Amino acid sequence: MPYAKRRLCARYRQTRVVVPVVVVVLVVLVAFLPARVLRAGGAPPSVRGKVTGWDHLLPQVYVDASKPDAHRYTWREPSPTVKQDFRKLTASVSRDICVAAFGAAAAQPHEPVSVKITGGRITPSTIVVSPGSRISFRNADPFPHQLFEANNPAWAANPTAPASTREWAATAAGVHVIRDELFPDVVMHIVVDPQAVEFALPDREGGFNLPLAPGEYSLKAFFDGKAVGKPIEGVRMGERSYELREALSAGGESK
Repeated sequence: MPYAKRRLCARYRQTRVVVPVVVVVLVVLVAFLPARVLRAGGAPPSVRGKVTGWDHLLPQVYVDASKPDAHRYTWREPSPTVKQDFRKLTASVSRDICVAAFGAAAAQPHEPVSVKITGGRITPSTIVVSPGSRISFRNADPFPHQLFEANNPAWAANPTAPASTREWAATAAGVHVIRDELFPDVVMHIVVDPQAVEFALPDREGGFNLPLAPGEYSLKAFFDGKAVGKPIEGVRMGERSYELREALSAGGESK
């Protein structure tokens, strides 16, 4: 075998031996790293659960539209082939229900939240944030909207063109109601609470996933800007995610 070829084969054998050794060393190091170090670049721990009782709730915009003097019209017509349970008008759990976690101390401002205006509604219709949080309203309709905050002249009606956004800041605690001068069904409730740490929007089945840092929290469901049902107190988060044993009830009653 020529000398150059022997050197090439020897170098290949050396590389083939060194690479597995390096891999083994990395595996050993990773195995002994603390759990919080491993999660530094990944998702934080979260609590998973489910909301129940939301099918007994009816958004106020639907109640207002059903009044005789509302002068609102619909092309809905009940179909006899659809079960009665599905013909009942109720809240949409993925749009109208918000699950919020509250801590004992004042929370930091939430990262910017983007909400969408389309189809005659704002999605989501209720969120819970801490003071200093910012919300961006994105118009996904092919026509303009004129959003304004009720009882707040500083955020008066202003045209929001299609595919554009308008910013809103949570400057004061309380319930802030966003409406549209052109479309009465466009309503959103923003609950600003100093102890609101995080919120989550359930899926269509009522399931939610709420990322939380280690600590103790209380969980509440919100609908139309109000806490509903029975909260879950004393939720203790550790270093790992887990699932709640009991469901978070929306109850159908505000309190």
